[in-house]
Amino acid sequence: MATMLEEPATRAAVHMEIEDGLAVIRMNDPARPVNVISAGLIEEMGEIIDRLDAGEDGVRAAVLISDKRGSWIAGADIEEFKNFNTPADAEAASRAGQTLLTRLERLRIPVVAAIDGAALGGGLETALACTYRIATDSPKTKLGLPEVNLGIVPGAGGTQRLPRLVGLRTALDLMLTGKQLDGRRAMKAGIIDEVVPAPVLLAVASRVAMELADRKKTPKSGRSTGSPDRLERLAPMRRLIFSKARQGVMEKTHGLYPAPLRLLQVVERGLDKHIDQGFELEAKAFGELAVTPEARSLVHVFFTSTAAKNDPGLTSGAKARDIDQVAVVGAGFMGAGIAATSAEAGIRVRLKDVKPEAAAKGLRTARESLSKRAKRKRLRKFEVTKLLDRVQPTTEYTGFHASQMIVEAVFEEVSLKHRVIQEIEAAVGEGTVLGSNTSTIPIAKLAEASARPDHVIGVHFFSPVEKMPLVEIITHAGTADWVTATTHGYAKKIGKTPIIVNDSPGFYVNRILAPYMAEAALLLQEGVRMEAIDEAMTEWGFPVGPITLYDEVGLDVAQKAGKIMSEAFADRMKPSDIVDRLVADGRLGRKNGKGFYRFGDDGKKTGPDESVYGVIGNPAARELGDEELQERLALIMVNEAVRTLEEGVLRSARDGDVGAIFGIGFPPFRGGPFWFVDRTGPARVLERLRALEQRFGARFAPAPLLEKMARDKTLFFPEDA
Repeated sequence: MATMLEEPATRAAVHMEIEDGLAVIRMNDPARPVNVISAGLIEEMGEIIDRLDAGEDGVRAAVLISDKRGSWIAGADIEEFKNFNTPADAEAASRAGQTLLTRLERLRIPVVAAIDGAALGGGLETALACTYRIATDSPKTKLGLPEVNLGIVPGAGGTQRLPRLVGLRTALDLMLTGKQLDGRRAMKAGIIDEVVPAPVLLAVASRVAMELADRKKTPKSGRSTGSPDRLERLAPMRRLIFSKARQGVMEKTHGLYPAPLRLLQVVERGLDKHIDQGFELEAKAFGELAVTPEARSLVHVFFTSTAAKNDPGLTSGAKARDIDQVAVVGAGFMGAGIAATSAEAGIRVRLKDVKPEAAAKGLRTARESLSKRAKRKRLRKFEVTKLLDRVQPTTEYTGFHASQMIVEAVFEEVSLKHRVIQEIEAAVGEGTVLGSNTSTIPIAKLAEASARPDHVIGVHFFSPVEKMPLVEIITHAGTADWVTATTHGYAKKIGKTPIIVNDSPGFYVNRILAPYMAEAALLLQEGVRMEAIDEAMTEWGFPVGPITLYDEVGLDVAQKAGKIMSEAFADRMKPSDIVDRLVADGRLGRKNGKGFYRFGDDGKKTGPDESVYGVIGNPAARELGDEELQERLALIMVNEAVRTLEEGVLRSARDGDVGAIFGIGFPPFRGGPFWFVDRTGPARVLERLRALEQRFGARFAPAPLLEKMARDKTLFFPEDA
């Protein structure tokens, strides 16, 4: 007969059912859409472990499963990070998690983790403490330890259990990158013992649990005893692995992020010790890292990006309409990328271009992208075929009436876009969203050609579409709220982080990028070497420097965007003629292998092209310190970001931080331009801008909002002060 552990009504995150010697421990946090490792869950799990330890009810085996379909344990409760005021606070939380999972691991009975959905961070650490792990083949099932993305290390035993289970190289790759594996890939890595369809998960897990109890089955991986790779146990090999890992971390982060380096230290020092001593090292590192400025900033990025995904920023209560088919007009690089990204999310796509060969090329580009991603996910052959078949090419508007959303991605020319908008509207009915993937043209201007201007909205993707996480949604004064809500929902569905901004030249992302790029060109004109400019900004935390970015974007594209921005903001964005000179010299950047830098046949940058200096007038070489370069380039961008909020282009400082980080690579450990102002102090930022204004003129004039904040001693995020 089944029995149940009785719980007060306010404590129902975990409950246990027992029948015929098998305990099924069910997790279902009523206060959240997903289960997380919180202080409350730790307490409740501790009580269940007490009962199992006592040997009550004749329990011989247990299954740990979630009642939330498609969600196991999504990680730690990040909200509780806000309560960490000292390293000791965070260390205590780490020790609490470690203690619970050590008790789980050392139970007298076998415990099977039955995983359907996300098992991330503390979720995977919980699974690692179980005797046996079974995952579903659902695409929602993801396993990983992404704590470095929050500026910390795994704090509930992950740094010690994972390397002992799967080996150093696999464990370090997972922990240093934060990558997430589906069930099949996790089984290949040695984390998971079996993969099954979701409907039979509980039945299989229950059977396996009893077989383990009867000693009829042995875990493939066993419990955490030591690295399974004998070669890795040799001291020279281990030193080589850690040396290569540190080199890779430094190349990627320039030492600006303390968590990856500390993680390597904890793993290396802990492997030769008893696992309990390794936990001590882990808890101390977790405590110290959790209160660093870098971790505070990265947690801020987590909260702001999550909020941007969940909040379309509408007060009217407008409902999003579901998108299961889209049409993309323009099968070039961007159009093909939009089609591929949509198809991967399960959306059917019509990909149109004027000429059959252009449509075929776009289809080929989209399918190549999908094939690569399918290969990484190790999809089965029929799944790949199904995926590729979601994109269908066309030279006509046939089938467009079945699409809930159309995205035009044709060349940036107003007359062309006007004509395409009118053609689309003739082929679709009322209630179809018409989105324009434009990076420069005001949406209100495009809507002038529409018979239904309230259906028109900007959907600004970033290149390459498959990799860039941001979608900038631009509304004009007449955009209907349901159109905004639907576009926001579409961006979320295809895995992007959306921000909604109001119509303005350059919108938000290109608006703050323009003065940054223009300042870089002015520095070149002053004689600063291109590699010095790039190195200064990568050392500040950008993924690439502004000169490299010119080549990546395309100098012809930068030329056009620069002119549009200089016309709109002539007082502070007057461009140098350097870009004009390079374009006239036939230099377009990476796309034609000739720009500021030289490129090899494989398209990779090989070094600065010294002949550029002759093209731009041979300015005398000049050296400036990194700090001055960084200040000029970073502060002119930050100041422009504040102006966009002041003018109402941005709806919130939150969206501004998300847009800058996910759109142009503003250093995440700095939290975004608005978080940077708060952490630096508005008065200090104002002081530095005024000093730059005195030296270089009006383009550094501080935003009035910044002056007001310094005067009133206010912040953009006062709740996080």
